[in-house]
Amino acid sequence: MSEETRTERSDLNPPRPAGVVPLAVGVVLAAVLLVAAWAVFRVDNWGERGSGLSPRFEYDATDVMSVDPALVTYAETGQVPVGMQVVQGIATGADGRFLVAGDRAVQWFERDGTPLQAVAVPGEPRCVAVAGDDHRFPGRLYVGLTTRVEVYDAEGQAVGSWSQGLDERSLLTSLAVFEDNVLAADAGNRVVVRWDAAGQLLETIGRPDEERGVRGFVIPSAHFDIAVPADGVLRAVNPGARRIEAYTLDGDPLGHWGEASPRIEGFFGCCNPSHLAVLSDGRFVTAEKGVPRVKIYSAQGEFESVVATPQTLAPGTNVGLEIRDDHSPGTFDVAADDSGRVLVLDPNTRQVRIFELLQPGAGSDAGSAN
Repeated sequence: MSEETRTERSDLNPPRPAGVVPLAVGVVLAAVLLVAAWAVFRVDNWGERGSGLSPRFEYDATDVMSVDPALVTYAETGQVPVGMQVVQGIATGADGRFLVAGDRAVQWFERDGTPLQAVAVPGEPRCVAVAGDDHRFPGRLYVGLTTRVEVYDAEGQAVGSWSQGLDERSLLTSLAVFEDNVLAADAGNRVVVRWDAAGQLLETIGRPDEERGVRGFVIPSAHFDIAVPADGVLRAVNPGARRIEAYTLDGDPLGHWGEASPRIEGFFGCCNPSHLAVLSDGRFVTAEKGVPRVKIYSAQGEFESVVATPQTLAPGTNVGLEIRDDHSPGTFDVAADDSGRVLVLDPNTRQVRIFELLQPGAGSDAGSAN
């Protein structure tokens, strides 16, 4: 545009009195802020104000709760009461045995649910893992408390307490053992800590690092699960990003899978999945909170099927307002044994619920939500 043209157009708009433009802008900005504040107040994502929302903003969870029965490929075949008031974590050992952490103890069970040895713990255990035959100390038991790891030999005798790499902000939520590596998910510091079999700190994984391409974990609450399957690659739940991330044990990112979606193949809510396990063939078991459901994904992260639906895990639950962190009904930790069974730790009934793959041609009525 030429200088002459700009001059002519300015002549068509005579000067306004001083102060009129700032005043008008201020009025408009004030109006915008009021509308925005009203919208934030009305759209109550956390359900704090109950049913006072306009129908325009109410979320109908019917579709999320509903699961096509054809997708359900597991059936519940057993329930094992654990005899605890509060259950925190579950893990599996050799020969189908499993162990549950809670009530300042770790309780071992036979494959059929018969109680075995109980190991007393000097604090409330939050997570547990057991070393396999490839570990320097086979059968060694690792119990995560809030800011440290208590270590026990295969007979249940205390042999150490680890805190290197942890601090007062730490909040341990998951443990994994691979060969001579012991890893802990620290939800407080949003990292994964790796030690050797002697408890020496080797690596801190997950701190934001632009050069390595690490964005960091988004951990809105105390739900941060990890697993290291036979391939030696760390899988860590990034619940705020609604995905599973893969890392080398030295902390280099290898990729991720998962998406935020209300569809059955996605992860729904503010921060899911809440728990993770790996089957012996490399496929993944995930558990979600808010809308409780347990699912199977391929080793490449592709959705395959459903183990347990919301109606199976928490029948009658109204999840319309239960997508926040302090949700009900609790979170369901998961584990998988060497025979392919999926073990679900139910915090409401304080049982281990056992799910097994349906035989070809067998049906299940557990997946319908009509």
